[in-house]
Amino acid sequence: MTITDLHTAAAPSRPATPTLWTPVCRRVDLTPLWGEAALVHGRQVALFLLPDGRLFAVSNQDPATGSHVISRGIVGSKGGRPTIASPLHKDVFDLATGECLTNPDLRLPTWRVQEDADHVIAVAPSRALVAASHGTSDASGQRAVAALVEAVRIARPELVVADAFVDVQEPDVPAVIDGVHGDHDVTIVPLLLSAGYHVYHDLAETADAAVGAPAAGTGPRDVAVSAALGPDPRLADVLARRLDEIGLADDDTVVLAAAGSSDARAVDDCHATGALLAERIGRDVTVSFISAAEPRVPDAVAAARASAPGRVVVASYLLAPGYFATLAAEAGADATSSPLLTDGDAPPAELVAIVAERFDAASPA
Repeated sequence: MTITDLHTAAAPSRPATPTLWTPVCRRVDLTPLWGEAALVHGRQVALFLLPDGRLFAVSNQDPATGSHVISRGIVGSKGGRPTIASPLHKDVFDLATGECLTNPDLRLPTWRVQEDADHVIAVAPSRALVAASHGTSDASGQRAVAALVEAVRIARPELVVADAFVDVQEPDVPAVIDGVHGDHDVTIVPLLLSAGYHVYHDLAETADAAVGAPAAGTGPRDVAVSAALGPDPRLADVLARRLDEIGLADDDTVVLAAAGSSDARAVDDCHATGALLAERIGRDVTVSFISAAEPRVPDAVAAARASAPGRVVVASYLLAPGYFATLAAEAGADATSSPLLTDGDAPPAELVAIVAERFDAASPA
């Protein structure tokens, strides 16, 4: 086993560099089916070159024993999956995913690997996307949000994608971060439509507390928080589609029903979404709130009815079914659209794309 120490300086307590690509060797330095180890920012990485030319990078630390021996393991395959067998207890791990094929309680942290035009191989710690939704006691809302997270998981197979909640449901975000395996750095993506207290305080403080407090046996961890999902023109597209589903007519008056927040920035986000929806459907949109901000939805509906030539319809600017969606539906409108996510239907592609883009924008390059 060869250890290449690329960075001799002591790592700071909150390094930015572990999330960057670090050159470790050239392809000619690797022998097919023979592991090599590199020390990158205090963490040992085992690199493997397969006979077909594929490259893999994993932690050099055996998850069962803590010994840094994985580069001495035996490369093989199982069911078409490239594997590495630990030389100690012979546990077999999938080189691509880190899944242990012999013991489901173990997982080998994986690293991203890339090769440039000069055949220089670089590695970077894998990142985990922690999808942090508000949480709900409504079973249909739970299923709808879970379907969105699963769709993101399918769209981004190279990431660890984990469900977490800021309220009502478990596990909470700190517990999920603590449970993220090994060398995975973390980006928290709030599954929230506007950025209020949860984004600016709860999740920010969680990220600060988690930095430099990684899982046992690993180096410092980078934790970032992305922007909220809204405002975004694609959310207006989904809102318009939901209004079409209830037969929006030319003389209908539209009231946007948002959850509401005591944080003025979140309220501003909702007004921005109302403006995007108005542009999208070509008519005025009144922005209202279910709690914490004014006007309240029933009041906005009543005011609209006093001058509306046709129906008053509510556009539910809510992520999923639940208590707030029920309140929006009971606000007195002639018709109320469904939330952005609906139980039993595939999540809108726009939402999946927004989650992935928020992750990419917040994760260090």
